Amino acid sequence: MNQYLSIGKVSKMKNVSIKSLRYYDKIGILKPAFINAETNYRYYTEEQLYLLDAVTLCIKLGIPLKDLNRYVENDSINLQKLLYDGKILAEEKIMEIHRCLETLQETLRMLSVSENGMAKIPESKSGRMLPDGFYRNRLDARTILTVPLEDIDTPKYYGQHILKLFVTAQQMSINVSYPSGVLHEYRQGLLKRHMFLLVHTENAQAAPSLTDNDAVRVLPAGEYICRKISAHMSDSVREEMKEVLKSDTFSVIETDTSSAQNRKDGYPFELQYLAK
Repeated sequence: MNQYLSIGKVSKMKNVSIKSLRYYDKIGILKPAFINAETNYRYYTEEQLYLLDAVTLCIKLGIPLKDLNRYVENDSINLQKLLYDGKILAEEKIMEIHRCLETLQETLRMLSVSENGMAKIPESKSGRMLPDGFYRNRLDARTILTVPLEDIDTPKYYGQHILKLFVTAQQMSINVSYPSGVLHEYRQGLLKRHMFLLVHTENAQAAPSLTDNDAVRVLPAGEYICRKISAHMSDSVREEMKEVLKSDTFSVIETDTSSAQNRKDGYPFELQYLAK
């Protein structure tokens, strides 16, 4: 039995309930490799774990559990069709989010918010005083999975990079989630950008080994200079940040707040810079 994994072990490894695994067996999308006739215990092979990852990802994207059995053909799951439909769902959700953001941006303009989306926020009451629109926030360390953004990339195509990050995470056997974001790195005035998703806490504990991969970064804990914006970071906003930071070498984290627990008073994005 050494070559098999018990249902309990698979449940812990992949953070999927035993009840769900039994249901997947019942509807035929993930049959155990072996069932002990005496105990009725279910066992799986390591090769089945990637299939479980794919099923879990597609469920997160919105494919109902009750519909999963329509992907079963000749007692095996049509993984290619499942992933293809999951990709379509992901693209539809991303486009819907962008439509919502555009509506929010137009509403903010109608409410006479300044063109670049800067909110009038009281100045900091401690430490160095910040200009209107900037504030301080203490954040915990975060591990992120990244993919490069080219100069020609625009927010319209960010969804393709998000999907690539989810696929990369599956290949690395780590769990990632929203909020998503863009890491803007300025080195002597030259800009490099990376799209990112957060790595789950249980995986982040292995950060030293994960960071051997260039795609994984650790955003340190500390006090961040922040501001809220209503649209993706523009050149004008960059110049404002540069003026506040008084440097040509810095990194700005642009994080999505529309899917975060702490929604920023209706603003879909927050800029964060680690204070020195």
